[in-house]
Amino acid sequence: MDKLKKVIDEGITQYHLSSDISSIREGLKDYGVNLDENSARQEKLIKQLKFKLKASINKEKYENLLDKAVNFYEIALNKGLDKPVVFFKQLINQNQVTFQYKNLDKLSTEEIKEIIKDQNLVEIIEMLENEQ
Repeated sequence: MDKLKKVIDEGITQYHLSSDISSIREGLKDYGVNLDENSARQEKLIKQLKFKLKASINKEKYENLLDKAVNFYEIALNKGLDKPVVFFKQLINQNQVTFQYKNLDKLSTEEIKEIIKDQNLVEIIEMLENEQ
């Protein structure tokens, strides 16, 4: 019996797939389906999904840039490069961060992220790349 149900279901599906779309729409309207309302909901859902995907991609890009900037800062601080250290101290003062920064080389990765977040990471990375 299950085989018969499967064959019938596949037959109905194939019939609908090969049918004219306008007749399918008419049939759905006859059953009380509001196609315009469904279309509006689908468009809204698609917009939401696109927005969430874009936000996720942007967040990932930001995190990658932040990690890259932190790595460059750690290298610059360990090498004792003047320009990045001065710029880093300016960021600390701008952000009014409560870290003890007498020993900048002892800052953790999370502390460096906290200091440089919300900055123009592309400019910071370019400056650090040029300095090295």
